Parts: sequence; structure tokens; C-alpha cells
Amino acid sequence: MPDYQCVLYELDGEVARISMNRPDQRNAINIQMAEELLDAFTRVSSEEGVKVVLFSGAGKSFCAGGDLSVLPSFDHYTVLDWMGKTGTAIVRAITENDKVVVAKVKGHCIAGGLELALACDLIYASERTRFGVTEIAMGILPGWGGTVRLARCLPIFRGREILLSGKRDYTADEFYEMGLLTRVYAENEFDQKVDEMVAVFCGNPADSLRMGKAVLNRSFDGLPLDHAMAIERSAIAWLFHSEHVTTLRTAALQAFEAMKNQDQGS
Repeated sequence: MPDYQCVLYELDGEVARISMNRPDQRNAINIQMAEELLDAFTRVSSEEGVKVVLFSGAGKSFCAGGDLSVLPSFDHYTVLDWMGKTGTAIVRAITENDKVVVAKVKGHCIAGGLELALACDLIYASERTRFGVTEIAMGILPGWGGTVRLARCLPIFRGREILLSGKRDYTADEFYEMGLLTRVYAENEFDQKVDEMVAVFCGNPADSLRMGKAVLNRSFDGLPLDHAMAIERSAIAWLFHSEHVTTLRTAALQAFEAMKNQDQGS
């Protein structure tokens, strides 16, 4: 396994587990963690046999955002690199990953932590999780796609409230009601329920999972309907010749021939 210091990386059959690992700092993102997250999500995209990436935080929280100790090291130019290069590369490595990326969120999911979760394909939260976008209170804005994804995922009036209030204590139920979470589970069944859903995803063929994610992402980009449907048709045509579907077609043809021979024999 990779020799990371701020990230845990584990392969478990069809599931890869990537965890932010600075529990004493509520998994706040420093420069080393950012570099390791980028490497981990780039690496896992090429892991054969893996269908789902379960993304979480070690300890009691998912991620409380950026490590404030990093800020004094930035100037006008390096902060743009942090936002426009490092951050963009990480969220793109998540969003465009060949695997289904599931965010398993508990404790705190604040600022940059929420931006990481929003880049995932699904977000499952414990009922005790607290959410927020706090950058505006510091006189800045989210820089890893937070403003953009809020506007695309929510009715604009709700997205504005989350961004402009700077609140850090939205509940999981509030975010679910707004439409920003996939599911919210009770604390005592959280791990079990998330594992059950991961097993459901893993029960599907890897090719169709990957292609389904890709088509949904392209549709999310705001393409005209005809263009989006053309992408969908191309994906189906490709999948029709995949190993899984070819096996099913062969089995169905053999069953049909067997039934026809039986009818002719009788």
C-alpha cells in the first residue's frame, strides 16, 4: 500500500477505502494531505477489480475544512495555485474517477470538507453530522468548487443561504431536506447501512457502473437534450459489446436454441 502520512488507503476486494487521517485536527486539509488525496484518487482509478471507493475521515469527523495554519504560507500567487490547481485537480480526480465514489460523512463536514463531499457521486451522512460553508466569515469564498456545486445541486435561494450565512451548524436532516444528501442514517446503524449500499453497488457490473456515472456527469454539465441522449445511446452501444452483456447474450441464445430443439423433438 502507498506510504501516506495523512491518508489511509486500503483495498478490500471490490471496495477501496480512502480516509483522511488527521483525526486530532478533525481531518483538516494541509498541503501534505492535499497532495496525498490527489495521488490516492489518481491511483485508485486504475485499480483493477475495484468498483466502489468509500471516502471517509478517520476518527470522529469527515473533514473540518482547510487547515488554517496553511494560510500564512500563501501569497497572491501561491493561493491561486492552491485553489486553481491543487484543489481543482483533487475534485476532478474524484468527480471523473472511473469508480463510484461514496462519501461516508459524520461529525463535521465543513468548508473544504463539504467541497470534497460534493465532488463525490453519493453522500451518506450520520444524523449527527454538522455541515456548513464558512469561508465567507473569513472574508473569502470556497475555492475548490463549493460555490459552483451549491448552485448546481440546490435551488439557488437555498444555495445562497448556505454560502452567505457562513453557518457551520446545519444538521444532516436540514441538508437532506434541501436535497444535498443521498441519505441520512441513525448513528447506531450508520456503518451497517452504508456498507449495505456499497454492497448493492458492487453487485452491478463494473462497466455499466463506470458508464452510468460518466453519462450522468455529462448530462449534469448542461448539454442540450439531444446531445446528452446521443451520449447515452453511444454508451449503451458500447456496453452491448462488453464482456458481461456478451456473456448474457450468449447464455440467452443457448437457452433459446435448447428450447427450440426441445420443441422440435417433441
